[in-house]
Amino acid sequence: MTDTAQAQQAPREEQVEAHLALPAAEVDAGTLRFATSDDTERALCIGAFNVAVPEDLDVRAGLDFCRTFYKPATGDPADRHRGHREHGHPASKLGYEDRPDQVEQLQLESFLWQEYLPDEVTAVLRRMRQLTLDVLYGVFDAAGVPEADRGLITGGAPQDTGLCYTAVNHYRANLSDRAGIVEHSDSGFITTICTDQHGYEILHEGRWLPVRERPGHFTVNLGDAFRVLTRKLPRPVTAVYHRVPELRPDAGVPDRSSFTVCMGPRYDMPLYQYDTEGRLREHQSFRDFSVEKAGKLGYDFHSRV
Repeated sequence: MTDTAQAQQAPREEQVEAHLALPAAEVDAGTLRFATSDDTERALCIGAFNVAVPEDLDVRAGLDFCRTFYKPATGDPADRHRGHREHGHPASKLGYEDRPDQVEQLQLESFLWQEYLPDEVTAVLRRMRQLTLDVLYGVFDAAGVPEADRGLITGGAPQDTGLCYTAVNHYRANLSDRAGIVEHSDSGFITTICTDQHGYEILHEGRWLPVRERPGHFTVNLGDAFRVLTRKLPRPVTAVYHRVPELRPDAGVPDRSSFTVCMGPRYDMPLYQYDTEGRLREHQSFRDFSVEKAGKLGYDFHSRV
């Protein structure tokens, strides 16, 4: 290889090295499976990994909804694709939010999906909810969280009495000098993310690294509820610190869209933590924890909660 060829190749090699490839897993018959035990360990250490989208799950309805939910209503009461910015969603404690970054966001609890969302979007989210629950329990297994404690810790996730909601995101690239989404860790246990464009970055070993996209996979974030719960256990779980940097308009390219399914403790219950002897203790009110965190990130906590 000539000196010129080596000089041309070096930047490409550095660029590849600057991207983070997450461990990948799949859910098989309700069980979370990584290819190796090293992949499992790395996923818990990073606090993020990829999980395969089931072959029979078509996510296009969810992404299409991301591109319409914020647009003005058509005047048709049966049209649930648009008008959510003005709707109010009175039964929800979450609803629409205009964030201080580029994201405008609709958050709705799982028991309200059928009421407020198009049927085809609800169907996608319900499948993602089951997948997220299977992944959550797989991470509990990997972290050594006893099965008998999980109902109490989650507020009844299998019965859908814990906190489960979707966050539907439209990144407004026309808003300049703002982060795409501010750097943060998620507050709950787990977030399963479906997105249509790159942009997700992780703070890894002191550096912000863009995550290499893995087609046909969701991204899974592990959050603060896991970090608090397992901090004193032999295998603590990391709450991944992540962001999307400022996105700029690109002619002919739509704004970035993403939607998620999130699971965590209810706001009316405590975060739990194991002590060094493996005994489960109440740590802090999840609502108080969330209010403090929202203030640090520069936005108001949900007024209805």
